[in-house]
Amino acid sequence: MKSVLRFFSAIFATLSLAGCVTFPTPESEKVKVYWDHSQAIAGCENLGMVIGSEGHFYDYWLHADRDMVWGAVNEMRIKVAEKGGDTLYLYQPFGFLSSVTLMGGAYRCHSSAEVAVL
Repeated sequence: MKSVLRFFSAIFATLSLAGCVTFPTPESEKVKVYWDHSQAIAGCENLGMVIGSEGHFYDYWLHADRDMVWGAVNEMRIKVAEKGGDTLYLYQPFGFLSSVTLMGGAYRCHSSAEVAVL
């Protein structure tokens, strides 16, 4: 009985370490995402680099790769929105085994007056 209790305690501890995937906010849902389309950011103001990461060495097996990529992109979109940007340009992704880390550029492509009209 004691070993069964230890087993379930270990499972519970492992699952409690597993983080959730990052979900978009209302502001970040307005951020457009581009990859391999440099014309999309022509004439835009560069606001700096952003990094998004999902997954850990201890819980990556609990999440599908697509969910970790989606969470990393959502984290980046949130950061772009916080910088006052409206566009995320993704850089070439890194290979990954146990987590997803993406890098990209935050851009403001429309003035606040244009965004209000759109």
